[in-house]
Parts: sequence; C-alpha cells; structure tokens
Amino acid sequence: MATSVKLIRRYVWLVDVIRQAGRLTLEEINDCWLDNSTINPDHESKIPERTFHRHRDAVADLFGIDIECDRSDGNTYYISNMDALENPSFTAWLFNGLSIENQFAENENVKERVVFEKTLGGTEYMSTIINAISNRQLLKISYRRFNQGEEKEFDVAPYLLKQSRQRWYLLGKRADTDKLMTFALDRITSLEMRQRTFEWDKNFNAPHYFDEVVGINVDDDYDCEEVMVRVYGNQRAYFESLPLHATQRILENNEEYSDYIINVRPEYEFQHEMLRLGPDAEVLSPQWLREEMAWLNEEALKRYKG
Repeated sequence: MATSVKLIRRYVWLVDVIRQAGRLTLEEINDCWLDNSTINPDHESKIPERTFHRHRDAVADLFGIDIECDRSDGNTYYISNMDALENPSFTAWLFNGLSIENQFAENENVKERVVFEKTLGGTEYMSTIINAISNRQLLKISYRRFNQGEEKEFDVAPYLLKQSRQRWYLLGKRADTDKLMTFALDRITSLEMRQRTFEWDKNFNAPHYFDEVVGINVDDDYDCEEVMVRVYGNQRAYFESLPLHATQRILENNEEYSDYIINVRPEYEFQHEMLRLGPDAEVLSPQWLREEMAWLNEEALKRYKG
C-alpha cells in the first residue's frame, strides 16, 4: 500500500477512535492502535509522541478537524469542532466515506452486507468545476436535457454545486443571457474550462440561494409563503426526523395528527414531496395550494381508474 494511502488511513482511524470514545489519553489511543492489525499491520506498540502530534496537524490541514488536549482532564484528547463532521460539507462527506472504507478493510466479511444506493454520474466533472469556481473561469458545457434529444452547448459562469436526491447539480450563469441555470452533472456530456474569466454577481448569496425551496428548483413564479401541513399517525415520526424544509416547525399535536408550519416556495418539488406522503398528509393552507394538491391527486386517481 502506498505510504500516502497508509497515512490517510491512519489519520481517519485516529479521528474515528477519538470520535467514538469522546475523550482518550495518548496511552488509551495506543492501546487501540496495538489492537488494530489492519491499520497497524506491523504491530507497532505505540505511536511515537512526535508522530502523533504530526498526525494531529495533518488531520487539521486535510480535514479541518481539530484534535485538542484537555490538560485539566488528565491530558485527554477530544475533537473540539464536531460540527466539521456532522454538518453537511465536502469534508464530512469525504471523511465519512474514508471511515467506512477503513471499516471494510478491517471487516472484509461485512462488505457484502452493506448495500449502497446508486449515485448517478457526473462526479468526474466536479474537480474541474471546483477549479473553475475557484479561478472564476467560464466553463464550456455540452448538455442534454431529459426532455430534449439533442445536445446544446453553453458558456457558463459556475456559481455553486449542490447535491439533491443522489444527484449533483451545478448552478451557473449563462454567459450569453446572464441567466441563472441549473445543470444536472449526469446530463453533462462534456465539459472544459475556458480561458475567459468572470466576476461574481455581488448580490448573489451562494449559501442561502436555495433557502426558500425544497430541492434545486428556484422558481420565481412562486413567492415564499407560510404553508400549513397536517401529517397523520406514524408518518409524523418520519416527518420530524427528516424535515421537509429547514423552517419546518410544529404548530399543534394530538393523538391523531400534527400540524406543521413551513415557510417555503410551494413549487413543483415541494408539491411532489407532499404527494409522496399519500393519504398520510394534506396541505391545509394556503387555499390555492390545497386546491392544487387536490387536483393533482384527482389526476393520479384518474390514471389508476384507467
């Protein structure tokens, strides 16, 4: 195994051991080290202290994870910024994937008992897109929509990447129209960086661009408004453990149902998320949306009736 791969495995292992225990002394970390024949195939008795501190520095540089020492608690080591692992980010995504890979290396017999969902294509373009975002360079994109057979080419100023429902999307401005567009990476047939650069729209707020929607469709035909949703029975537990939107809050709760308020643009994706809940949920307000949902359900019923 290449030295660099060995080191990265060690870094991930070190963070994992401390994360699972909460706090460990260096002696306790070395006990775990001695017990792990996959990460420590040479059965080294301990990690030299200088090496351990180099590993801490590397973990901070690579993953932005800070391993700190609490001298008031018997020189125990702990992760001081757990949000780096818990909040949605490339760091958490990458680290948790490497952590699982370490577990597979230690437990070969488990591999076939862990089933992943298929992730759609396009991730091969991500490094180029990230590079273009960093350098503010235009991208030449060849793109084929689901509802169109022919490819189209666009020069795009890349603004951000977003993951939604097993897909990665690029949001960017077309150079010819200055219009924001969303491109599913798995529908891109070719992509290359142009030499031309661009300037950010200073009014564009990347971290909050999708705050008012469910998914990736920001439709200006819909205003952000207060939507009241009623969810019945056991479905409430799922609805609360995986909120439909960040603004979701409970308004009323009883044995039969719970009412929720959500501040959102109730466009296509929101409506279809509600349809997925079937008879376990209904929109109470606004009235126009309740009528729209009733119409969608009636159309579905017609399909089933032939």
